[in-house]
Amino acid sequence: MLLSQNDADELLSMIKKIRETSPINFPKLGKSVQMEATSANETVKFVFDVNRKGTLKVTKVTYQTRYQKSVILLRLDIDGPEHLNPDGTIIPCPHIHVYREGFDDSWAFPLDKEIKTDASDLLQVLSDFLDYNKVVDRPPILYTGGGLFDDHEG
Repeated sequence: MLLSQNDADELLSMIKKIRETSPINFPKLGKSVQMEATSANETVKFVFDVNRKGTLKVTKVTYQTRYQKSVILLRLDIDGPEHLNPDGTIIPCPHIHVYREGFDDSWAFPLDKEIKTDASDLLQVLSDFLDYNKVVDRPPILYTGGGLFDDHEG
């Protein structure tokens, strides 16, 4: 889906609310969580992703804001590889990708230039990321561990 920069900026500026009202569990290592959200007037749908799949690094996580399920408006990477921008500049991790017309989420910026947060506290980063997304109505997010051997089900 092609999205103009004006439309993307408008979507990012919208007040949003997460549809789920019961507490959300922060994903354990190797897992992910999707949170469905809407604009304040409930006419526009968003999805917020918290992804810890495919990694053995306890500190690695990606937070993402999607529109229409496939358009990435924002992507915040913690403890991942550096990023090469289209102009050749290298951006170290942590960084945040911001939608740019014609480039999708190919442009990244140092996280501390966009969001003031403690990158070592994954729950705090998520809270600050949701604030940056203008999410005003959200359930509590619970962290019950996330280490390599914490997920003993059954």
